[in-house]
Amino acid sequence: MSRRRPTARGDPGIGSRLRRLTSAHDRGMVTAEIAAGFPALVLVLLMAVWAVTIAAGHLRCTDAAREAARAAARGEDLAVVRDVAAEAAPAGADVDVDEIGGTIEVRVSARMSMPGPLGDTLPAPTVSGGSVALAEAG
Repeated sequence: MSRRRPTARGDPGIGSRLRRLTSAHDRGMVTAEIAAGFPALVLVLLMAVWAVTIAAGHLRCTDAAREAARAAARGEDLAVVRDVAAEAAPAGADVDVDEIGGTIEVRVSARMSMPGPLGDTLPAPTVSGGSVALAEAG
């Protein structure tokens, strides 16, 4: 039994087999696959950016509610409390302040539309955050 030894350049039959596998009608196939898959890639990227935007909006609403509850607990006027919340909240956020028996509850909510040209055409989820503080005696 004699074994064939590979040459220094490797097996000479591999190149000819590859050329036979890629015929003339296969050329441009990768370009067509990329052209077909590119819109899906863009859509996935937009959805990921939207998810990050929603998460950031939720965090901003929670921070705004916490800051407003602190201001209300210190005894600030309702207008000042709303201004404090508006500074930290996303644009167009709604601020609700309730005081019940020495406990101050602040709820901040905002609608988060998708970034980009499709933002107005898709439904915008509402994110919210809340905080509760005890009114300081004074």
